Amino acid sequence: MKIIALETTGAHMSVCLWEDFKPRASKTETDADAASHHLLPAAHSLFQKVGWKPQDLDAVVVDVGPGRFTGLRIGVAAARTLGQALEKPVIEVSSLEAVAARSSGWLAGKNFVWRFPSDLLCVLSDAMRDDVYMGVWRFHRLLARNRGGTARTYHTFGHHFKLVHAPTLFRFDRFMSFFRSCFQVQTLVFAGSGAVRHREELTKAFGSRAKFATAVGDPEAVWVAALGAEKFFRRDMKMYNQVKPLYLRPSYAEENLAKAALLSV
Repeated sequence: MKIIALETTGAHMSVCLWEDFKPRASKTETDADAASHHLLPAAHSLFQKVGWKPQDLDAVVVDVGPGRFTGLRIGVAAARTLGQALEKPVIEVSSLEAVAARSSGWLAGKNFVWRFPSDLLCVLSDAMRDDVYMGVWRFHRLLARNRGGTARTYHTFGHHFKLVHAPTLFRFDRFMSFFRSCFQVQTLVFAGSGAVRHREELTKAFGSRAKFATAVGDPEAVWVAALGAEKFFRRDMKMYNQVKPLYLRPSYAEENLAKAALLSV
């Protein structure tokens, strides 16, 4: 199984080629604003590096968001174009899911002891203007009965972590009210750029129940690829024309148009 993964939703643009259970090559560009110019040339350079042709791919994986509007459009448009041109399926991965996978302790394709000491994994992505994108996963302890919540396994992220709350846009104060009312005793691991920004408030609200993933902010293509490979084996794929960006809020331009329309009434 050979796939290409595209990540354009965060502060960096990245591409990864993945084969079976491991990455073959990846490339990151720090200027995400230039993704439209760098994305396909980066993919071309990786194909040359590993000796693949685009026709060798079994699927295209793309981070559909939530995230930067321009980046979302570029990544999804590129994935749809590749899927159509190569007649290959496209696999959707959310940016919150990619951050969750990275911060969970998952080592893709390796036999390892999975240590996840908390009940819930909450990803908060900074959505600006005091808003956050939120997604929550629960550690599936039925597969981890050993002492300390560990299990030696080949199972994937999706086997061990069950989605509790799908990606949603919250004002941070509303998120805090919701989370404190719903999760009063659970231990929590926070990850993502929003968790980094609001660490002090989260620590004050949840005390010793709150833990923080180390240096996990924006998603990366290698984790998009790892999740894409998992979904490929589950046959969780779409036709190119079914893939859409995950917009959880209107763009600033759309908001400004709506305000202008109201003022003109």
